[in-house]
Amino acid sequence: MTDSDDDLLILNGKSYRSERSWAKKKQVTQRTVARHRQLGLPWLDWAQQIWIPETEGDEYLASLVKRRNPPRRRRQAAATAEIGAP
Repeated sequence: MTDSDDDLLILNGKSYRSERSWAKKKQVTQRTVARHRQLGLPWLDWAQQIWIPETEGDEYLASLVKRRNPPRRRRQAAATAEIGAP
């Protein structure tokens, strides 16, 4: 996938992607990105266009990932085997 210069903005050493390009890169729709902007995704309004900072955007996505708890081991009752013994 090649990115054009129109989809990349560098301000004060930080790189930003246009909302359209960032959404395509993350394989989500622009509507999903707009919803997440309301939920805390960092963004910049520049030249009547929405720009998503690459580093902070990735950190936002990583914060949404929840670690699943591993299933708890069930205690095997040793007494069960002894009950059936004569």
